[in-house]
Amino acid sequence: MNPGVIYFFSAIILYFSKDRLRQAISVLTSIFALIIIYKLSPDQQIALPFLDFNLVLLKVDYISKLIALIFSFFALCSTIYALKLADKKYYLLANIYIGSSIAILFVGDLFSFYVLWEMMTISSYFLIFTNKKPITKQTSYYYFMMHMVGAISLLWAILLQYNGTGSILLANVDYGIPFFLLAVGIKLAFIGLHTWLPQNYANVPFYISVLLSAYTTKVGVYALYRLLGGINLGYAGIITAIVGVFLALRQTQVRKLLSYHIISQIGYMITAIGAGNSLGLAGGVLHLINNILYKGLLFMVIGVVIYTTEKEDLIDLGGLFKRLPIITFYALVAALSIAGVPFFSGHVSKLLIKKGIYDPILRWGLYIAGIGTALSFLKVIYFAFFKGREEEVEIKRRPPKSMLLSMGMITALIILIGVKPSIIKIFFDFEYEVKFYSLHYIWKSLQPIILALIIFKLAHDLIEPHPHQENDFDIYPYFGKVINYLSMKLSELHNGDLSRYMLWLISTLIFLLVKFLI
Repeated sequence: MNPGVIYFFSAIILYFSKDRLRQAISVLTSIFALIIIYKLSPDQQIALPFLDFNLVLLKVDYISKLIALIFSFFALCSTIYALKLADKKYYLLANIYIGSSIAILFVGDLFSFYVLWEMMTISSYFLIFTNKKPITKQTSYYYFMMHMVGAISLLWAILLQYNGTGSILLANVDYGIPFFLLAVGIKLAFIGLHTWLPQNYANVPFYISVLLSAYTTKVGVYALYRLLGGINLGYAGIITAIVGVFLALRQTQVRKLLSYHIISQIGYMITAIGAGNSLGLAGGVLHLINNILYKGLLFMVIGVVIYTTEKEDLIDLGGLFKRLPIITFYALVAALSIAGVPFFSGHVSKLLIKKGIYDPILRWGLYIAGIGTALSFLKVIYFAFFKGREEEVEIKRRPPKSMLLSMGMITALIILIGVKPSIIKIFFDFEYEVKFYSLHYIWKSLQPIILALIIFKLAHDLIEPHPHQENDFDIYPYFGKVINYLSMKLSELHNGDLSRYMLWLISTLIFLLVKFLI
């Protein structure tokens, strides 16, 4: 059975359950899914005849199994995190969303892939949508429209692929590549197609931000690997990494900063997968997993800050180290990992990516992005947790133990991967042995962080959060205005006057006749 189906059944049961029972079933669902995924054997396959096709509803390999394990582990952690906050709607939609995200990893045909792709979009849209907050209502509509463009592009690309090959098997594609690129680019928030992400992740309830941070863009990266893995998009990945981190540095609202960093880290994954070798692929996939862990943990941290202080802008925060020491520790672990500090999981994936990339321009690009990443999280950690304030931030309530537990589980895994990177070799076949903690590699990993510390010290006044006008340029509303204008003009022409329609028809026939005679 495809493990994602477990969540679909659970969604129905959860909708009709109440309170403690609902919470228990939700937690048990992810534990059960973890066990099922762990027991799956590579090369397992289930196919079902449908019309003239074979739908491959289960196809297991090491990559899909590893990503699914982390997806279900994070589902467990995010469920525990949200136990005291979630309502019936959340449990229903979250399980459909998680189930679709896991199920899509194990299908082997484009038809099933497309159905699950759309289930993810629809369930996540309704997670975001609410009538209670006007800005969220607006941004959720924007989210839906962007992903519908991706859906239409993907459908058209699949039709072109089928027309060209006569097959709907899920594999690297040969036809409709521009449409596949557009669809996947929107899903993974490729720079230029990313605008849906920050405005939504920063405006929904914080426990929904936690959930969203783990799945949509990561499924986009998985789709890039499965469908377009033969195309080297290394330079595009570097641009995404650098521009994303630059946009993140400008932010003072922490969830928006983290959202731009998702985009930046996606750039690392695009570059790594495009390298076309086992080290690059291993680094890209492991970085995807690490991003789920430490970025999810960071969203949880700021969620606790919002829950306890009702603030999330760095301008309004400071000195939280004394008031929230455990949360500060979790934030430090996540920040050190994303910066690539040795003995944390981010160091392992970033090292593999760098070892798998031979182009010096790409390496320098990653180096610059690494400095920006370290600088961003120095900004968050210092100004939110360590810099004192004349007036202390008021702690209005204490975080529930369930929140602390879920964050502790993720923190433990981040440290485990960092301290014992050999555990990942079960899933990857490296071209040669990698010594993760040789003095040479440790020094290489620390260089961008040391440079970031120097820049932070020299440019402290520039980096310090201060009020500024939000000005995230977005070209797509202008496209919308142009389309609306053209639609209005077209409506004026098509006014229901039959004589005018007959005149157009006769004029067109005369024109075609003259052209034919000539």
